Amino acid sequence: MRGEDRTWAELFRPKTLREIADNEKALSQFLSWLKSWDKGFPEKRAAFLYGPPGVGKTSAVEAAARDLRYDLLELNASDFRTAKRIEALIGRAHGHETTVLGRRRMILFDELEGISDKEDSGGVQAILSIIKETRNPIVLIATSIHEGWEQKFRQLREASLVIEFRPIPFIQIVERLRVVARTMGITVEDEVLERIAEVSEGDLRSAINDLEALARGRSHVSASDASIMVDRDRALSISQALGRIFSAGSLVEAREALASAYLPHEDLVDWIYENMPYFFDDPRDLLEGLEALSRADIYEGRTKRLQEYRLLKYVLDWASGGVALSRRSSDGRGLAMAVESKLEKLGFQKGTFSAIEAPNGIHVRPNRYLGNDWGKVNTLLRDIGGSWMKGEGFWLVPYFRQPQIIWRYGRTKVSREHQRRVAESVAEKSHISKRRALREVIPFLKVIFKEAPERSAEILKWLGLGEYDAEWLKS
Repeated sequence: MRGEDRTWAELFRPKTLREIADNEKALSQFLSWLKSWDKGFPEKRAAFLYGPPGVGKTSAVEAAARDLRYDLLELNASDFRTAKRIEALIGRAHGHETTVLGRRRMILFDELEGISDKEDSGGVQAILSIIKETRNPIVLIATSIHEGWEQKFRQLREASLVIEFRPIPFIQIVERLRVVARTMGITVEDEVLERIAEVSEGDLRSAINDLEALARGRSHVSASDASIMVDRDRALSISQALGRIFSAGSLVEAREALASAYLPHEDLVDWIYENMPYFFDDPRDLLEGLEALSRADIYEGRTKRLQEYRLLKYVLDWASGGVALSRRSSDGRGLAMAVESKLEKLGFQKGTFSAIEAPNGIHVRPNRYLGNDWGKVNTLLRDIGGSWMKGEGFWLVPYFRQPQIIWRYGRTKVSREHQRRVAESVAEKSHISKRRALREVIPFLKVIFKEAPERSAEILKWLGLGEYDAEWLKS
């Protein structure tokens, strides 16, 4: 395939609006606003697009410009730090409805988060002036992951139609990665695609970059290849983030710890819940920490139920700062104490083992020959995440243990996503509940897809489902 000198993210960047992944509501809002310019000047002459990185904000603007034949003038943060700089780049372009070739013009200000509050105030005011005077669509793009970003861009948001782009759903990232791999002529096991999608947090661009890092130059990528690369980096960053959260002395420190490394908010409560008892060895601290986690869990439920992702900041504050500030009397030796206690309950006297705290975890070294007891000690320590270090003569018990719920549900995530999508579609088309669709309709659909495949295309079209949903129904 041509384009070997380009990254895969560039190679598979959407060229038309039909190629943009998900975010149908945002795309519909943006297109309606753009088309409203055909009837004159709309009430809002600027559109403010915001959302996490890698969800298609800039790609949507560029694709819309191609589809609707706009001449796109694109600027990023370094271009609009001062009013003079903006004037030099744009001149009077915003005052002319068409270019010399007769094409309509659209002006894009990308990477707004690169503006600093004080140094670039002149640039912000210049953008506001352009919005008031423009005869062309103005598009502003900001990444919504920075502290205080809503207040920072308040004036620009008030002058614009605000459109939210949300993270790309897990299943769509898996499907897009599958297309990339197939197009590049590489066989990639499903488990690899699922792992990459899992760690991407809805960032399609980073997912494609991760796939390229694993697969470029290969013809086949297995699950073992992915575990070497993805799991190692993920475990390291989570370990660092959790360590800083548990030892933070203020809400600000806890927030910074959370922002410093990858830690999916959906997994955050599970990771902290699993490891808190080892850091909070004082029962009163542990009780307060669990209360903070329960509040985080309540807000996470509201976030998902109401689809109000602005509530997510309360989830993160309670799960990080709320937990950190609950630790008052604990000395952090909970894991070492837990290991010693478990060994004593197994029947070993104090002094049989040395439990030494090291940077990478607790080193549990036997002080005598264990004989047949080695097996039961190994089983005990493996149950809490430990492993025997061959040639070193000790067990390593990492400070942080992966939540067990992740292992139980991780292998079935793709299947459950397909089940959810099919159930939602059946429920909507049949005017029944999802529960009833799962119980009464989907079992019969599975029979039809297996026994009468000639009917499957018609049913898929009616339900608005894709080929991978069909594969799930056949399974």
